[in-house]
Amino acid sequence: MLKPTVQVHHEDGVLIAEFWDCLRLDPAPVQELRRQVEAHLRAGGRPDVVIDLSGVGFAGSTALGHFLTIQRLIRSQGGRIVFFNVDSTVQEVFRLTKIESLFSFVADKSAALALLRRPSAEAEP
Repeated sequence: MLKPTVQVHHEDGVLIAEFWDCLRLDPAPVQELRRQVEAHLRAGGRPDVVIDLSGVGFAGSTALGHFLTIQRLIRSQGGRIVFFNVDSTVQEVFRLTKIESLFSFVADKSAALALLRRPSAEAEP
């Protein structure tokens, strides 16, 4: 069995995260994403994150808790997190835990980047 990992790269100044081999999203790759987001922000990077959840069929409460930590960090810098390729089961977990409204969800990476190009009420001072 392959070890779940997160791969991070930048596009248009936005941090893009892709979870690989994560049918069940374990906390470890989300913690790694948090470390990479913190480093990105310390380096003066744009406080927007796009997260690809393709291949993720389940996200437990611990992983969701780490996403909330990342969300607070990003929002404190005026940024946003946008998820795409989200399985309906995973989307339902966000909804049932009542945290869905804290994030944006779109169909694909192009839509995520387009959303971040538009001004946001959350991003305004």
